Amino acid sequence: MKLISSDIARIVKGKLTGPPDLLVTEIVTDTRQLSITDGLLFFALKGKNHDGHIFIDNLFQKGIRIFVVETLPEEHEKYNGAAFIVTINTVEALQLLASYKRKSFNSTVIAVTGSAGKTVVKEWLADILGLTTSVIRSPKSYNSQIGVPLSVLKLDDKYKLGIFEAGISLPGEMAKLQQVIDPDIGVITNIGDAHSENFHDNKMKAEEKLKLFLNSSSIIYCSDHEIIHKSILSNEILRSKKLVDWSFEHSGAKIFVKKSSLPRGHTGIRMSFNGITNDFEIPFSDRASVENAITVAAVCLALETPAEIISRGIAGLVSVAMRMELKSGINNCQLIEDYYNSDPGSLGMALEYLKSQDGREAALILSDFVQSGRDEKDLYGEVANLIRITGIKKFIGIGNALVRNRELFDEGARFFYTTDEFVNKINNADFRNEIILLKGARIYEFEKIGKLLELQIHQTVLEVNMDAISHNLNEFRRHLNPGTRIMAMVKAFAYGAGPAEISTLLEYHRVSYLAVAYVDEGIELRNSGVTLPVMVMNPDPSASELMIKHSLEPEIYSLLSLEQFIAVASRHGLINYPVHIKIDTGMHRLGFMPEDVDTLVKRIKEQECVRVVSVFSHLAASEDPALDNFTHHQVEVFSKTVEKIHEEIGYSFLRHILNSSGIARFPQYQFEMVRPGIGIYGVGHFEGLDLKPAGRFKTRISQIKRIKAGEPVGYGCADVSENERIIAILPVGYADGLNRKLGNRNGNLFIKGSRVSIIGNVCMDMCMADITGLNAETGDEAEIFGEKISIDELAEKCQTIPYEILTSIPGRVKRVFFRE
Repeated sequence: MKLISSDIARIVKGKLTGPPDLLVTEIVTDTRQLSITDGLLFFALKGKNHDGHIFIDNLFQKGIRIFVVETLPEEHEKYNGAAFIVTINTVEALQLLASYKRKSFNSTVIAVTGSAGKTVVKEWLADILGLTTSVIRSPKSYNSQIGVPLSVLKLDDKYKLGIFEAGISLPGEMAKLQQVIDPDIGVITNIGDAHSENFHDNKMKAEEKLKLFLNSSSIIYCSDHEIIHKSILSNEILRSKKLVDWSFEHSGAKIFVKKSSLPRGHTGIRMSFNGITNDFEIPFSDRASVENAITVAAVCLALETPAEIISRGIAGLVSVAMRMELKSGINNCQLIEDYYNSDPGSLGMALEYLKSQDGREAALILSDFVQSGRDEKDLYGEVANLIRITGIKKFIGIGNALVRNRELFDEGARFFYTTDEFVNKINNADFRNEIILLKGARIYEFEKIGKLLELQIHQTVLEVNMDAISHNLNEFRRHLNPGTRIMAMVKAFAYGAGPAEISTLLEYHRVSYLAVAYVDEGIELRNSGVTLPVMVMNPDPSASELMIKHSLEPEIYSLLSLEQFIAVASRHGLINYPVHIKIDTGMHRLGFMPEDVDTLVKRIKEQECVRVVSVFSHLAASEDPALDNFTHHQVEVFSKTVEKIHEEIGYSFLRHILNSSGIARFPQYQFEMVRPGIGIYGVGHFEGLDLKPAGRFKTRISQIKRIKAGEPVGYGCADVSENERIIAILPVGYADGLNRKLGNRNGNLFIKGSRVSIIGNVCMDMCMADITGLNAETGDEAEIFGEKISIDELAEKCQTIPYEILTSIPGRVKRVFFRE
């Protein structure tokens, strides 16, 4: 966006205080995802639960100089060189700026709305149309009063097509979004009960959504949805558009559709349009997916997309992960968790998905609907009938409204006023060999039920002290210069500690970046709600699509990895997607050799799909004083290489090379960012850092036995004693991360205030310990490492390093997070 601060003030109808000529390159509203500060314009948005104005001081310190605000900060004169644009409402100002951007876009814009399926239709449509043209789409479900303008601001004439989704929850909202998107082609999926509490009925809601298409040239929809069809035909402006309707029922529709069942759970569709009939194969069978796919095909036909392209695209459709998760549960059950929203329309689709999974009996745990706005008897009568039709064998209702209407449901249904009441009263044995749909509005905290039914019954746990993590992070910060950023390493399951919980804590403490080894680790963070920028250090080229989908940033370490990612980014029509360049300064793992830099920068300058946000390297021996000369040499090579890259590409980026020991021993090489890793978890000894161990690996005694003299213990009869002894059997083995080298009295456990020897060979799931002379009982705790036995001692006995000990503890060992 080639605008200056005075341009922005004029466009958003604001009053400018400060320099009029500051260049704006990018718009941001979320301070958690900032990585580059040159030319950033920050909109200080205000809402019921947030106020962006509180971040102004911090953002100024980081280098941002342009702000759109509703009130000037106190003593704004102290913000030297900053421009403040004061508006009445910053959200409306953001919309005005996006509307300005939209007017400058000369290609076609498609808008998708409806009660359900908006994101799926948008994603699938962009995937198929992107096979033949450059497409920009709104990210994920950016369909709100803020998400839509942020999406539209990404428009550029390099794209031949823009596809955006729009959602509303209040009357009057769609008119604002219409001004922002101003679509040439409108697509509406359906009308259901989601967000109905602010509308008199679904007719009113349909009419509100259709306001998005007042200036459109054509509208594409399913005329089997009677409310939509009648609302369009009864509106003089809308019925004058080019209407492309599809239908299973009405042969007079512009596109008449017949469907058939195919093997492997696929669906065949025959679509007749303009006298031409085409057959397509959809790789789904549930109603929602089939209808969404047909809507996508209808848009493609209306745009005269070649049939072979449509056929290839439709056949290759994949699920868009949005709401429902399938997980393993207790007692051979499976769980489908759907906490996104709860309305009758989405319930029907979720029940179809439930029934399509496998042959197990189905159970439904449902909360009250909180957004329906309908008469209770009518609403829950419809739900009860839907349950009967679908063949759900077990129904549990949670909420006051469901309790009030329990007589509408069949005998055997159970009801609870609250989620906590259900959790406290339910017996886990009530669920066995079932597939269970958890469908609850967010306020009902169905996550508690999910945790109950997913419960891992395993006495061996890794305790993680979150206070120690916070302390260790602050210890590193104490050694950093003001303004030096932190990229926290959370690879390898956060060094065994559990990535989601640790990352959430690090995000709270405002680290700038997270780093993982593989794409699936990054996806796990995104699925757990982490919004920080995440660098992927070993990105598989085949996972580039997933990386983009989940806003993960790849390490680029070779010309081949650069070309492969540029190809995917180009296919998605991306501009300036953030990437991180790895330089090999002497460790000789991944990374560009310094002599490759000329070719690297030449290629970066030739394209616009990616933008370098950081350049980094890795120290091979920062912990070893004997190799300090080599460390200094690595930094010298890094500095020269980075300077060359900066001169050639012509813009700034972050530089980082220090790991945990590097931060402690080489503070002069902090550059703009550092990368603490295992030190955050209190493992290792670093000069000048007072770190606290954060992990404690423990188990409990399963059984105690008296063993006669001369009798062996364990596989291979490896441990025999001349004396009678008392042994403990403990549920931890090498499959839990207890190294086999600790067997046969090499390793110890700490039980009842004493060290005891691990005897015999360590088994896969168990080990044995000699507790003769201890007053121990079944259920007593046994420490493997922690306060009494250090992880360094364990590593030494296993002839390895603490890193391996931590990362060898698998996911089946439950992590317990606590604060002191």
